This record gives sequence, structure tokens and C-alpha cells, in this order.
Amino acid sequence: MDAMASTILEIHKPAKLEDIPDNDPIAIIMALKWLEYLCERVGSENVPDVLEFYYMLGWLGDKALTKLLKFLKGIKVDEENVVEGSGKLNIADHIISLLFIERLNGKQISAGLLDKIEWELRKIKKGAEQFYGI
Repeated sequence: MDAMASTILEIHKPAKLEDIPDNDPIAIIMALKWLEYLCERVGSENVPDVLEFYYMLGWLGDKALTKLLKFLKGIKVDEENVVEGSGKLNIADHIISLLFIERLNGKQISAGLLDKIEWELRKIKKGAEQFYGI
């Protein structure tokens, strides 16, 4: 193992979502809705890759990842509901995933926060359009 990898492992900090409580039906419902959202965005066959990406980012811990993969096995999404594309998520999709993670941690997501995020996304998009001429 190289020095960088060993340094990363030594500095391990807790993930944003370490676990999904078994005794919290709201958390389980939110996890299932999140998985449904991901399935509709990238197709169920690509969701494990997305979850692994979030694990590598430190958004998901071992227990949360394991439970989500277990839940995923029981989810069937109609292929007609899957958004056509590359099987990759865009920035807005990742932000929505982060909001699901925060909600799974028991944090309330207010309408004001959602409005602020939407406003910031619009500003970023407008800035990119002006900067890159797109």
C-alpha cells in the first residue's frame, strides 16, 4: 500500500450516514424511496456503483451501504420509469442524494433550505452559461 492510501486509512472519519436504524420505519421508508429515485435515474443495475461512489466519498458507512444493497435486492422499477442516459448522475441528483442522507440522519429538510439550494443551482448554471458561452 502506498503512503497516500495508508494516510487516508489512518484518517478515517465517520461517514455522513453510518447506519439505517432497523427500528425506525420512517428511515426505512426514506431509504427505499431514495433507492427508488436512484433506480429511476440510473437503472437498478447501476445503483450499486452509485452507492459505492458515495461510500468512497465518505457519505455512507459500511453498515449503511450493506443495508442499502440488501434493500436494493427487493426493489423492482419499471424500465419505462428509468430516465434515459448514461447511467450517471448529474450534480442535482447528487445533491438530492445528500438530502436523502441528511434526512436518514434524522435532520429535517425545510422548504426554505430546498429553495435556497435551487437558487444556488440556478446561479451556478447561469454563471457557467455566461463563462462558457453555453
